[in-house]
Amino acid sequence: MSILSFDIGGTKIASAEIENDGKICEEVKIVPTPKNAEGIADLIQKTASAGTFDGLAVATAGVVFENKVQGKPTNLPSGYENIDFAKLTGLKTAIINDANAAICAENQCGRLKNYRNAAMLTLGTGVGCGLILNGELYEGKIGAAGEVLFPVAGCDLAELAQENGLAISDCFAIKAASESGNKTAIEVLHLWQKRLVDAIVLLNQVLDLEAVVLGGSLAKIVDYNAVEKAVNEIMRRNPLLVMQAEFENNAGLVGAAFWWRKCHG
Repeated sequence: MSILSFDIGGTKIASAEIENDGKICEEVKIVPTPKNAEGIADLIQKTASAGTFDGLAVATAGVVFENKVQGKPTNLPSGYENIDFAKLTGLKTAIINDANAAICAENQCGRLKNYRNAAMLTLGTGVGCGLILNGELYEGKIGAAGEVLFPVAGCDLAELAQENGLAISDCFAIKAASESGNKTAIEVLHLWQKRLVDAIVLLNQVLDLEAVVLGGSLAKIVDYNAVEKAVNEIMRRNPLLVMQAEFENNAGLVGAAFWWRKCHG
């Protein structure tokens, strides 16, 4: 069974054909996100018409409930929330929040395989959170579960740098400066990771988790040993694993396809 999968974000849209086992059948296509909703709809229609697919899967920014985007995501154009994805192609369609798609991929065939209670934080321009509870994706009553404004996004790290007088805003440059011995960069990263520790501790206190995985571009600059140690020094009675996600840029594509299979069999 062949699923056409999209991962729609504020800056780029990725698409690929995904097989049942999550295997990507072709090179992932990445294009800049069109500036209007009509352009996004047109891109999906043209991609779908260029092949033969059994279904359409969409991972998207924003809250998703009952196979519909609930309100305009902050990083997507006006009118996006009104796109009827199923009518665009005529294919059986499943839509899922991008953070939820990412944790579905990790739970099916990534770091969280066989874990029944876990969370995933995607650290990038913004912060996303996906939850697996009792072996199932947990969305909440309106699909907004996990929509917590944890201050650990790239903009938060850049703000910490500015507040501490570090003339660097790029996250990877801050990491490189810390590795070169820049004391201010080291302190900025320490403060940012302290926030990350606090976020993971809060999730564990509320949800009683086995593991947390970190994805997104900023997951590459985390000191996992230090973060896990700091978390478990606080959570001595209830320790957990902290790991980097196995899937990187393709998590949304793969997870959306798995979600389609769960919805449509």
